[in-house]
This record gives sequence, structure tokens and C-alpha cells, in this order.
Amino acid sequence: MSEPKAKLIKTKNVLKSMQSYASSINIPFEESDFTIKSAKTYIKTSSFPDFTLFNGNVYEEYIEKEKILNEHLEFQQVYIIEAKKKKHPKLDLIYSIDFELFSTHPKITIHPDSKIPYKNYKAREIFILLVQEFNKIKIQNGILINIFDITMIDTLKKFVKYLYAGKFTKKIKIPLFEGLEPELTQESQLIMHFQKKKSDKEFIEVDKEELLIEFLKPLYGKKGFNCFGKIIEAESKTNVHDLDIEIDEASVLIEEDSRRKSYISKVKGYVTLTDKKLLVENKVRVAGISRLHTSISKQEENNLEVYVSQADTNKDSVGAGVELTSETIHITGHIGANSIIEAVNLQIDGATHKDSSQFAKIAKINRHKGTLRCQDANITLLEGGIVHASTVHVESALGGVIYAQDVTIGTVKNNLKVYASHSITVKTVSGEDNIFKINYKEVPILTSKIYFIDKEIQDLKDSLEDAKRHNLSKVPLLEEKISKLVTEKDKVKNSTKSATITIQRALLGLNTIIFTLDNGDELVYKTSAQAYEPFFLETREDQIILHPVNKIIPINL
Repeated sequence: MSEPKAKLIKTKNVLKSMQSYASSINIPFEESDFTIKSAKTYIKTSSFPDFTLFNGNVYEEYIEKEKILNEHLEFQQVYIIEAKKKKHPKLDLIYSIDFELFSTHPKITIHPDSKIPYKNYKAREIFILLVQEFNKIKIQNGILINIFDITMIDTLKKFVKYLYAGKFTKKIKIPLFEGLEPELTQESQLIMHFQKKKSDKEFIEVDKEELLIEFLKPLYGKKGFNCFGKIIEAESKTNVHDLDIEIDEASVLIEEDSRRKSYISKVKGYVTLTDKKLLVENKVRVAGISRLHTSISKQEENNLEVYVSQADTNKDSVGAGVELTSETIHITGHIGANSIIEAVNLQIDGATHKDSSQFAKIAKINRHKGTLRCQDANITLLEGGIVHASTVHVESALGGVIYAQDVTIGTVKNNLKVYASHSITVKTVSGEDNIFKINYKEVPILTSKIYFIDKEIQDLKDSLEDAKRHNLSKVPLLEEKISKLVTEKDKVKNSTKSATITIQRALLGLNTIIFTLDNGDELVYKTSAQAYEPFFLETREDQIILHPVNKIIPINL
């Protein structure tokens, strides 16, 4: 393969041009090289806003650097370089560049392991090679060359003497450019407003349109001039204190003026700030939550989702004493003692501790040992836990207590107590000492319901009496509301009359069936090892019969 041809390139951006050149001849960028053939300097001022070729002597014209600021001077350079494939460079410097805060006085640090064959050249020749190499490094990094570099030249002369004296055994720092550092009357500051809300919460919840982060820009008492030929003003992006990460446009709004930049939440959710990104999202995924961070949110209906996943089966996903509240919570592991979880939608793939509490509208739990209060409960295995709900479905039960309107269970072992108001349906009872009882008074959610219905009825009756005296037009509506509430209350109180207990397969031992009447009387039946048709009550004029076993209780007229 023939040697790639060298190419003359006119450019303002040497780094970009060399990358394109390397790509065009199919070589890695590191294998490309160039020499500087010429450099032309262009300037623009407040009086001449377009860049114009400057043919004068920069040092003579701008020996007083204040003149640069007064004229609002900017520099730009155009280079002609000869791009080529790298062969065997005379110098091979190992270096790093520190631009510092405002890039006004960048410095290069040369490592003593650099290849500088000074023994093969005269001192002046090495000096010229170093100046050429430094200029190549500078223009690749966007730094102006041949101007404001007197200190660099003087330091390089001293370095050459140092080199020939055999003293280059440690890193040495050399200035590359002499700009003007701005004077600040106010330092820039980044204020993390959202972190001020952080107390005992694992995650920080924010509202829509809440100020998350505020960057106060520096105020300059005096402008500056940097190594890229630019004036440093308040608008200049030279402030390392501002966020230099990706901002999620869907969840974070940026508002900016000459004095500050504000990062504002577009949505309600949890703040995620990493070294790469700022965003607000309604879903949070964590490996586990400890007591050190006892709460995520204080609001249940907040449209937020929490996913807690713990790979270590020896650790609880939600530790002891944790309080966790959100709209949707999904926990793949176990729940620790004395923890409290509140959600609209709750799913626990592990086990709940016997001393833990869960509150939800809809709950799905794999192994339940704690205390659950919800509207709809779906439990794979009930292991001595307590359930308060409207509707309960349990696949298997190894003891425990259920309080609900309607209960459906797959398999029951021993020592389970079920208190329901409307129905209990069990596929298989393989053990003994289980109690299946119909009694709304032992279902707390129903006794509470009646309490609040009575309270509302009384309030409506008071309003009705007032309406009869002062506003008759309101009477029909109030009477209708009272009637509906009375009907709803009677439906609960008379629920035993239409309730059923169904055990689909033959029982294997002694269990108890109980129907409690509104007056407190009970019909109790001890089962034997046999199959039964569904249990229900038939009310006659003088007696109540428990079917299918024909157990009778008389009605006192």
C-alpha cells in the first residue's frame, strides 16, 4: 500500500480538521500528525464588529492589556497546516493541560518520561523544537499562538538549560498563555433547593413547577480575557459550578437570565441527580430501603411508583421500622418488622413480617404474616397474617384471621378464622379447628361504615329540619339522600339473611360454621368429615333454619 499523501489544510479548528484527515485516509487519529505552515490573526472590536486580518504587532498595539477590554477585543486565528501520517517524531511529550477556572492562564505539565533527545541536538535546536511542539499542542486545544506567550518563551528557555543540566527528573509546569483574569464581586453558586427537603426520606419528592436547583451566575467587577481570544463576561460559560450534565427536557424546565439559571420541575415526582443526568420521574427503583431512610413520601395519592428489588434473600427489601408511602409500590423481597407501607396499588412478591402493617386499595401479597387493610386483597399464602378488606382471595391459608364482606380461599389447613358479612367460599379444607363465621359486626370496615352512615344520616336530618323551616325546596333532595343511606345501612345489617358459606369439597375434620343474627343470636354448627351443600339461612315466620344441616333457632314473637 502506498504512503498516504500529505495535505495542506486551511482551518480554524485544527483538531476537527485532523480528525477528518485521519478518517479520509483510513488511519487512527493517533497515527496522524501535522506541521504548522502559517498562522494569521484576525480581530474584531466594538467599533469593527467583523473579524479583520491584523497585520500589526500585537505586543506593541496591546502592550496595555486593559485596551483589550476597553475595545471589547476578540481574536481569531486561521492556520495552514500540513497534515500527514505520523512517522518518527523528534519529540514525544507526555503532558496534561490545566485550563483553570477562566482559561486565562492555562498551564502545561510535562512528565519526565517524555521523549526529548536533547543529547542529539544543540540547545537552540531543542528550544525551537519545543516551541513548535507547544504551538501544535496549543492550536489543537483552541489556544491562540504567537501572542501573549512571552512567559511561555522565557520559561522554555530556562527549561532547556534545566534539561541540559540533567535536572529534568520531576514533572514541570509551563505557562502557555497570559490572559486577563476577571475580578468577581460575587462568586458563582449552585444551590440545591430540592436537597433541603431531605430529612428522613430515601428519595426526595417534588411538586410540579417546584424550583429544584438554582445557579447564581458570577458578577464581574472587571471583565477578563481568555486563551481562546474571548472577553469573559457574566454571560460567558466559564463557571464550573453550573450543572454540566444532561437535563431531561421532558421533566425539567430551564429558565435563564443574566443573573441566574433555574432548573424547575415540569412534573410531580422523585428527583434523580447523578453525575450524568438530572430528571424527575414518577417511578423509583431501589435495591432496598433501610430504617435510616424511613419514608419516601407522605402522600398516598401522588401518582408516584416505587419499585424495591433486593437480590439478597437474606436481607429485607424494606427494613425494620421503615415507613413507605406512594401511589404504586412493588416490592420483590421481604418486609421487615414494624414497617408501615401505604399505597393505592401494592404488590409484595416476598413475605410480610408478623409485626408489619400494610394499607392499600388493591393489594397483592405472596406470603402474608403481617396486618393488611385494603379494599381488594389477593394473597398467595396466608401464614398467620391478619386481613381487613372488602373482598379477599387467598390461594392457601396456614392459619390467620380474615375480616371481609366476601372471601374466596383455595386451600385451608388449620386454625384459620374467617369473619364475613356476605359470602365465604372455600375449595378445600384439609385440616381442622377453622372457624367460618357470618357476622357483619365482627368486620371492622362494616361497623365503621355503619358508624359513618349513622353520623351522616343525623347530619342530614338536622339539615332537613332546618330546610323544613327555611327552604322547602331542599327537602325532597335531603329526604332522598337519607332514604338511600338507610337502605345502605339496612343492607349491611341484614346481610346475614342472604349470606352463604360454601365448602366445595368434602371436609376431613372438625371445623365450625357460625351465622350471627342481628340480635346477637348465633346458629353454630360443628362439621364432620363429609361433603356439604352451601350453608345459608332460611327465615320463616317462627324460626330461622340453617341449611343444609337443618339447625333451627326459634323466632320470639
